[in-house]
Amino acid sequence: MAMTGIEIFKLLPKTNCKECGFPTCLAFAMALASGKTELDKCPHVSEEAKAKLAESSAPPIRTVQIGAGDKALKVGGELVLFRHEKTFTNPAGLGVLVTDTMDEAELKGKIERLNKLSYERVGLMLEPNLVACK
Repeated sequence: MAMTGIEIFKLLPKTNCKECGFPTCLAFAMALASGKTELDKCPHVSEEAKAKLAESSAPPIRTVQIGAGDKALKVGGELVLFRHEKTFTNPAGLGVLVTDTMDEAELKGKIERLNKLSYERVGLMLEPNLVACK
């Protein structure tokens, strides 16, 4: 379960050294709780605090990468399970299923439709990025 900014602040050294780029340790803790910075930006945090924070900030679903290169799609690794809690960081994957029982014309038609598919949703252009073979 994710920790609040105050819970994170209690684990920090409270030096207000500004080396992390924030004016106070409390500001750093709040940014850390909201996912706007990383813990390793604080040079004075103890190993014990690092261990506690790493355990509490582990995503409930492990990150899995599908594909490689620029077209790789990452799923999971999110700290939230529902869209209304916070924004997801990984884009949604859209795909199509093809089987070895399809004839060549059906397969070509499906691929043509897939290549033409593109639509806008909430200001994002969504295009398919997966093909699953069965």
